[in-house]
Amino acid sequence: MKVGFVQCAIISAVFAIAGYVVFSSASVEASLPVTVAVSLLISGIVTPWLASFLSSSSSTPVTKQAASKTTEETATLYVGNLPYKANEDAVKDYFKDFINVQSVRLMKDRRTGKRKGYGFIEVVTEDVDSAILELNDKVFLDRTLKVRAAREKGDAE
Repeated sequence: MKVGFVQCAIISAVFAIAGYVVFSSASVEASLPVTVAVSLLISGIVTPWLASFLSSSSSTPVTKQAASKTTEETATLYVGNLPYKANEDAVKDYFKDFINVQSVRLMKDRRTGKRKGYGFIEVVTEDVDSAILELNDKVFLDRTLKVRAAREKGDAE
């Protein structure tokens, strides 16, 4: 599970301060660098566990709600030749006239953050084949879309 940097930094700072206060007030004959090092070591061990625990407890209601909403089977469609200026909402609005859309993921370049011109749409599998036939080669924002059933990662044809 991914944990946010800010979340980890805040928890680490709290544990480091608490550890410093505890170790400096104890009657242990330790110098300041040793106290800080032990505090940081403890916070480094405890922080990821505590942050993931807090993340999972806050996301549980959302997961339950999403699970109850998506009781129907879904399929994923590959959509190519998308306009670079199109965002997830625009694509979802366009496709919802043809098929029941659950989610849209548009791929971005990791380095630049710019869209790559293709994405994946998760749809309810009520009539995927006819939707693919209807949507393939349709024009969306002056670009001719290429729509087909998505392959699993690692499948080569």
